[in-house]
Amino acid sequence: MQSIDNSEAWKQIPPEEKLEIMSRAHATGFFAAVVAVVVCSTIALALKISTIMWASIVLSPLVFQFASGKAWKGLKPRIMLEYLAARSVVRRFAFAEGAKDLHLNLIFRGKLENIFENDAIQEALEAVVSRTKEASVWIALFPDALIMITERPGGAVLAMGHLVNDKLTIQSSDNGNYTNGKELTIVAKDRKAGAVKKYKITSRHPGALAVLEKRILQFQEESKQRMAREVAAITNTVDVPTDDNDFVTHSSF
Repeated sequence: MQSIDNSEAWKQIPPEEKLEIMSRAHATGFFAAVVAVVVCSTIALALKISTIMWASIVLSPLVFQFASGKAWKGLKPRIMLEYLAARSVVRRFAFAEGAKDLHLNLIFRGKLENIFENDAIQEALEAVVSRTKEASVWIALFPDALIMITERPGGAVLAMGHLVNDKLTIQSSDNGNYTNGKELTIVAKDRKAGAVKKYKITSRHPGALAVLEKRILQFQEESKQRMAREVAAITNTVDVPTDDNDFVTHSSF
């Protein structure tokens, strides 16, 4: 079974989310520094000792560094644990979908919306009632499977799962570019029921969506090339007779 250490777990977190928690830590440090200056200035004004105010201003960078560092140490382990838990769950669902390579390639947070055709009004109403039409999901990509799970009070639930093959198509709202508000449309054919389902994926991290799109297309191309090599290998191993002499039989009598 694939093991993972702290550095590998940290690498799986998208850079955009790392910058987000870094900005949250800096915001905490900035707020602490401002509060320290305001409190010390109030004390200096009450005691009429200006040295206290100037000392607080000079020491405010140290307050900022200490508070932001403490906030970072609290945010980073929590984010890593969330990703490790999600990683464990999506691997289980990927195995259930028939994935052979369970090496996680990409994982991030996003939103999934089921898109129904005009003649599927009943299914759309059922999805709205069951709160499955739109959901916050973990989006995970394996070399041969795309898995999306949503968190429920009773545990994680598979929101969308499909093998990365020719029955899965992906379209981008910006033609493969990186823009804010990027959307991906996934069209997947259910291998069991044969029904075609359509999904729209969005995320606060458009960079992760761009990477997801490129890697799905890459894995599909690699799958096609691998199948072509397998077919060629099978064809080359078959002995096709080209002459009637190939059918000469030898008797031992």
